[in-house]
Amino acid sequence: MNIVVKSLIQITLVMIGFFSMTGIPNSLMAKPVTIERVKIAVEKALDPIVKSATAYVEEKSCFTCHHQALPVMAASNAELIGIKADRHWLELQRKFTADFFLKRKADLAQGRGVPGGAFTAGYALAQFMSTSQLTEEEGNDESRRLEGTNELLEYLLEIYRPERPWKINTIRPPLESSDFTATGLAIAALGTFEREKLMERVNDIRKWYQKTKAVSAEDRAFQLMGWYWLINTQYYQQALREIPAWPDDNRKLLRARLRKQSEKRPNQQLGNQADLEQLQKMISTLKQLQLEDGGWGQTDTMQSDAYATGLIMTALLTVQPELIHEEWCSLGVDYLLEGQKKDGTWHVLTRSKPIQEYFESGFPHGEDQFISISASCWSVIALSKSIHARLHLRK
Repeated sequence: MNIVVKSLIQITLVMIGFFSMTGIPNSLMAKPVTIERVKIAVEKALDPIVKSATAYVEEKSCFTCHHQALPVMAASNAELIGIKADRHWLELQRKFTADFFLKRKADLAQGRGVPGGAFTAGYALAQFMSTSQLTEEEGNDESRRLEGTNELLEYLLEIYRPERPWKINTIRPPLESSDFTATGLAIAALGTFEREKLMERVNDIRKWYQKTKAVSAEDRAFQLMGWYWLINTQYYQQALREIPAWPDDNRKLLRARLRKQSEKRPNQQLGNQADLEQLQKMISTLKQLQLEDGGWGQTDTMQSDAYATGLIMTALLTVQPELIHEEWCSLGVDYLLEGQKKDGTWHVLTRSKPIQEYFESGFPHGEDQFISISASCWSVIALSKSIHARLHLRK
């Protein structure tokens, strides 16, 4: 499996060296947090998430990022720390999502038929990649293209525009509000399955990054992850080309050798200095925006909440897992643990106008339940990544 999908669900194949980051952004000190405490929080949160996602597919017919993609992504990250995901539930979610898009197969080929555009297609592909990671045979080097994957990839390529690669169609903050989200998810999917086609567009995407400003937590988190996936894909491709050509039937062995070389030199910098400095600048900005309570707000004027904090912590630990050993990142873990409700969820107030009739999915918090399940999923992903990083990356 290539580097983009692995980083998406926590396993980083190529570590990028960074400048050291010192200091704490506020006067607080992180409280000692045991791995067991974090794991208990993840287990407790998954129960209402899985139940609500199950209820959704029984009552509704349209794919959503908050009840299909994010719950599966949360479950896949939790499995990396030993919390087994139910295979029947995964298959239920996979089929529901595939059926929704395959009914629109003809429209997808023409760049139509996806409510939410690249944002929706990108999250569906993120769900498929997470499902593939959990169900593929151990040691398999390629991501399986689950049913519906090719059609969604074709759709993303069809709607691509050089001046604004993948745009957001509907503005419903915070979840559906950012071109960086749409573009980052597209980069992850194409970097996983269609690297050459992504590389054909890499110069245009880089130019778009240079001229587009991130202004919200959603922007900044996916700006960071998207840039990371883009430069990793680019330099992974270059590294492959530098290895003497092998017969096609040995390509899997070639990629495995490249991974082993990377693992032996974990501080090897793949990429030019400017790319790494840009990545470091994004991380430093997030560090500066951390609030006194250890969390982040959705905008620069809002208070901390679990959605923004879970998402930003996910981005930070996806790009640089060793940050978990720094005080300021530990404060983010503390914030999430302290904000978890007794029922295992996190409550975030909605700030989007509903576009569908109210539906009770069984998740707590009434009219705030859709953003709250999204916040709970990002919190689970972030906490799972924090455990995985502690277990696999020693100081």
